[in-house]
Amino acid sequence: MTYAYYPGCALKGSAKRLDLTLRKLFSRLGLTMKEIPDWTCCGALEYGDRKQIILNSKKNLNKASFISRMVIAACPLCVKNLKESEKDGEFSIFHPLDLLNVKLILSAEIKNDLTNHIFTPYYGCLLMRPKETALKDKEVMEKIIKALGGEVCGTEIKDKCCGGNRFFIDKDLAFNLSKIILERSKGTFVVFCPFCHLILKTFSGDRKVIYFTELLLYVLGDIKKL
Repeated sequence: MTYAYYPGCALKGSAKRLDLTLRKLFSRLGLTMKEIPDWTCCGALEYGDRKQIILNSKKNLNKASFISRMVIAACPLCVKNLKESEKDGEFSIFHPLDLLNVKLILSAEIKNDLTNHIFTPYYGCLLMRPKETALKDKEVMEKIIKALGGEVCGTEIKDKCCGGNRFFIDKDLAFNLSKIILERSKGTFVVFCPFCHLILKTFSGDRKVIYFTELLLYVLGDIKKL
């Protein structure tokens, strides 16, 4: 099965590391995805016209149809926009976390377990709500980390807003929101959202903030250290 891959703008810019590690991880796990040709920005947060954002996402789905009607996007906002543009049931839209699970990860050759490591899996807003576009399994990162021997903390703040959508407008708000998240968590932050990565990286000081893809590539031995 081949998935049509919509990277979105963030994964071609500030979150390029997520794009690279996602491609490598899927290849290692035997999941095939092909980038949608000539895709365009969906409008994300910056573009105020909701109708135009939905229209942009519909056009990207039409381009995806030449590859597959099973579409993957890693940016939670892109996923939300794609899902809200798809009302006819012609396409299935997935976030990569919808396709990852303990059984799949443990079917690969494990080179490093996570024993003696503490993690805060942080999902942020858009992977958790609204329910119509949210992840089906809202504990998938915790399950995989625990299956690999890691310790999980910060459950009560995993879906709190980090202020990512206000970062360039009200930096103090983002600072105050991220401060709550930082104070109520421990260990390495594991995220799957470019905005959450940007905010936590900006305000976390010496705390490590990594993408979940990087964590899994460490487990598979493709990254030497966390």
